[in-house]
Amino acid sequence: MPITVRPAGLLIALLLMISSAGVSEGKQLFLNVYVDDTSNKKTLIVGNVDDVSGLPFMNTSSERIYEENGQLYAVCESLLKDDAQGWVLNFPANGHYDEYHAVFYIPGNYEFSQINCTPGLEFLSSTYNGTLVLDVQGFDLTDPTVSLSYHSV
Repeated sequence: MPITVRPAGLLIALLLMISSAGVSEGKQLFLNVYVDDTSNKKTLIVGNVDDVSGLPFMNTSSERIYEENGQLYAVCESLLKDDAQGWVLNFPANGHYDEYHAVFYIPGNYEFSQINCTPGLEFLSSTYNGTLVLDVQGFDLTDPTVSLSYHSV
C-alpha cells in the first residue's frame, strides 16, 4: 500500500516543529574576562550575554554598563579571591545556555594550579605574550561554572 502525504498534515507538522523550536529558553554568552595584574582583585568583563540576570556576580559589580542589545562592560570585585597558594577565580552563570564561550586573561608570571568546569565545557589553556589564557566553550549547558586556581611561578 503506498504512503500518501496530505499537505494539511505536513503543514501542521512543520508548524509544530517551528513553534517548538521558538520555545527554547536557551541563552548565549560570549565574554572576555581580564584579571587585573595588581592585588586589588578586580576583573574587567567585556562581551555579549543575552540575559545579565544569569550572572550573579553582576549584583556586586562596582561599575557596569549593560545595553539592551546584550553588550556588557563591567568591573567586578567579587570573582577573584586569594588563598594560601595563590588566586582563585569563580565564574558562575545561572540558567540554560545554548552557546557558552568565556575567555580568561591573567597577566603576569602565573601558572594554573587547578581548572574545574561544569561537565560539557571544554577548555584550552595557553600563554601568550606573558598572559595566561583559558578559553572555555560549551553548548546546551545548564548552570555552567568555571573555577580556576593559579599561582606565581
